[in-house]
Amino acid sequence: MNRLYGEPEMRRLKSRERLSDARYCAPQIFAEGGEWPGDWQGRALLALACHYKMAPTQAERESIYGQAEAVLRLLPERTNEGGYFGETFDENNANEQLLSGNSWFLRGLCMWYEITKDEALLARLKTITESLLLRLIPAYKRYPAGKREEGSVDGHLQKKTVNGWRLSSDVGCAFILLDGITDVYEKTKDVRLAEVIRVMIGEFCKIDYVKSQCQTHATLTAARGIFRFYRVSGEVKYLAAAEEIFRRYREEGMTANYANFNWFGKPFWTEPCAVVDSLLLAVQLFRETGEYGYAQLANRIYVNAFRRAQRPNGGAGCDSCLCEYTKELKVLMYEAFFCCTMRYAEGLLCVYENALYREDEKEVLLFRESCSDREMTVRISKNGATWRIVTEGNPCEAEVYLPAQTKCGKETEGGFAHIRCGEELTLTDAVHTEKIAGAEVDMCGDEVLLKDESGKAGDWQNCMSATEEEVGRKVWSI
Repeated sequence: MNRLYGEPEMRRLKSRERLSDARYCAPQIFAEGGEWPGDWQGRALLALACHYKMAPTQAERESIYGQAEAVLRLLPERTNEGGYFGETFDENNANEQLLSGNSWFLRGLCMWYEITKDEALLARLKTITESLLLRLIPAYKRYPAGKREEGSVDGHLQKKTVNGWRLSSDVGCAFILLDGITDVYEKTKDVRLAEVIRVMIGEFCKIDYVKSQCQTHATLTAARGIFRFYRVSGEVKYLAAAEEIFRRYREEGMTANYANFNWFGKPFWTEPCAVVDSLLLAVQLFRETGEYGYAQLANRIYVNAFRRAQRPNGGAGCDSCLCEYTKELKVLMYEAFFCCTMRYAEGLLCVYENALYREDEKEVLLFRESCSDREMTVRISKNGATWRIVTEGNPCEAEVYLPAQTKCGKETEGGFAHIRCGEELTLTDAVHTEKIAGAEVDMCGDEVLLKDESGKAGDWQNCMSATEEEVGRKVWSI
């Protein structure tokens, strides 16, 4: 695991502190979640597992494990006879939010199994496979897509049952389960799950998720599940499907500061959950395909949307949707403590794992952050639009990501500068204008430039240096 320094490390520590709150600990955690069985508990377990992986010391890992283990120990008395949360699944009365919520529970179990190799966790995954996952095909074959009644940030179940489904206002959230079921498939190697996954993907790809105004968070999470199935199965059509979903999201679901519309066609608020999904997917697709556009997108999401989403208390919250007809960016919900605060940890883990990584015989610096791994240390300083990057370590080739139009004195190829460890690199970002989400946006390198009420440009992405009151009242505009 990389070590990151400066702002990313401060964000990690703030996130860890926030997640130590009693509502993310046993026993209170089991009283949370409302209409979303397993969602809160699953996201919390996943967040803690992410922090366990990032923790630089044994003492911190032990603290995190202790918090998670207290939750895991109580699962037998808090879950149903099938091993998951909520009522027993009825294929003729499918609860969309139960399936969505338990997907996060599966993800949390899978990551803790990956960490601990605890056979009890594997046994629970196998139990849930038998009691729930292998029974899904009939229900998903009749999933009713289409517009729904308006929902709020936390979503709700509709009263009317359609095609044997109790539907959520978060349209398409049943397909969040593609993330959980593919993770279980990867961990258990149960070949029977492949048929279920193929049916779910097939049904999802029939949906016009833009016309149906699907939740962008659900759409991107489904795409990540599809990508994981491609990685496990090797079937390239699923890579193509994930790329197509991401392409359409970028064109019709992304804001001018690289965050998201809560639903396609409904630019009411952003959701850090979807920002995290988009960051993960951009990085995964870049590392799989090597296409520069994905590296650029990952950096722009990280710099503008991901950093902006975290609040001074370490949690994550929702903003207005910056676009051609909403020119102001402001806080709409200080903290979505019931979902986004927990998912933020997975975004942090993505940055920690991918800021610097080894590929073949070279190191790749994907994000401009001071960091180190076992081979190389990168120190970065910034003065205006000029960046100074110094590398130290064993002699090896390194590639450094460059924003488009950035000036660099070194040899470049495909948007990356080639250097050797021990060399210094000076980069100067260029100011330019792009059209994003229908709006004309000024940028410096990958950074969107916004102005405050006085017309002064500033570090609008970094809410961490302000107080809660300052964050809430500050307005930035294109």
